[in-house]
Amino acid sequence: MKNESLVPKFKDSSIFYSLASFAIVIFGLIYFSSILKPLVIAFLVWFMIDQLKVSIGKISIKGKSLPPFGCSILAFLIIFFVTYIGIGLLVNNLEGIVESMPEYIKNLEKSFADVSTFINDPVYTEYLKNGISNLDLAGMATSVINSLSNLLANAAVMIVYVIFFIMEGATQKVKLEKLFPIKGKKYTKFVNDQKNISASVRSYIWSKTVISLITAAISYVILIIMGIDYAFLWSSLIFVLNFIPYLGPLISSLLPSIFAVLITGDFMQFLYVFVALEAVQIILGNFVEPLIMGKGTNLGPISVVISLAFWGMIWGIAGMILAVPVTAVFVIILSQMPSTRYMAILLSEKGNLPEIED
Repeated sequence: MKNESLVPKFKDSSIFYSLASFAIVIFGLIYFSSILKPLVIAFLVWFMIDQLKVSIGKISIKGKSLPPFGCSILAFLIIFFVTYIGIGLLVNNLEGIVESMPEYIKNLEKSFADVSTFINDPVYTEYLKNGISNLDLAGMATSVINSLSNLLANAAVMIVYVIFFIMEGATQKVKLEKLFPIKGKKYTKFVNDQKNISASVRSYIWSKTVISLITAAISYVILIIMGIDYAFLWSSLIFVLNFIPYLGPLISSLLPSIFAVLITGDFMQFLYVFVALEAVQIILGNFVEPLIMGKGTNLGPISVVISLAFWGMIWGIAGMILAVPVTAVFVIILSQMPSTRYMAILLSEKGNLPEIED
């Protein structure tokens, strides 16, 4: 006989202990953020490496393919060098923006002067002049460069974490043998649960990364065609912010559109660039992404907003970028365990989650 509800019965004591545990977790996330942030990023990168390892393992030369550990090392090196080159290009782009900032400020002043002439309102003109004088675009770009430098410093820690994750994966089979001397039902269930969770998480992270790369690549071509400087910087921003639903695509379209006004002095450029980039986001986000994501977990709007607010509060901008991937991974894990499946259903968009495989 099936249970009337997946929601378990709670006792007063269990509610108290749950709230106390939640408070301790939040305190730990804030207090140990400098350690946990690179660890979480390394965890997500490791899943990307694991998926790339699977793809590399399917490649064979003269009927021979690399062993699993060799595939892991090759996947790690590919992602490492791509990331290293990408960050280097980003720093060069930002340094170029800082050098060209005086020219961009002149273009911005010209644009506002044209708008003020068209409106013919002295009060508005004075307001615009004060606004321009208070802008410190060069300082903003410099702070971003410093943030990237800090990211490079933390990258060394993340690399160490990823290497240990890879080493841990290589010894996992041996540990399972020691953990379950007798290969009974418990062993089979444990292995199946582990495989299901790992496959779902890996599929989600890889699919989201692929759709973000496609979005960034198409946006890069559009920006090049429209003559927007530092297209690599803006397309990289689009790639990262695409992991933040709703707000991310909007912000990543706004910033290059504003920059288009800076380099041309033409306010209409804002409209052209914004419409072009938003069209890419809408088409890929609403039609292509659902096809690629397949069985990926679909979070409900409330869950997304709460996760953005929660992770943004404790880890800032980095937390907002990590919020949805981390929450999605959390929901996938919850969905694969009967005792916590009800929580995954509540957090999902429509409650449509992959069935638990026996």
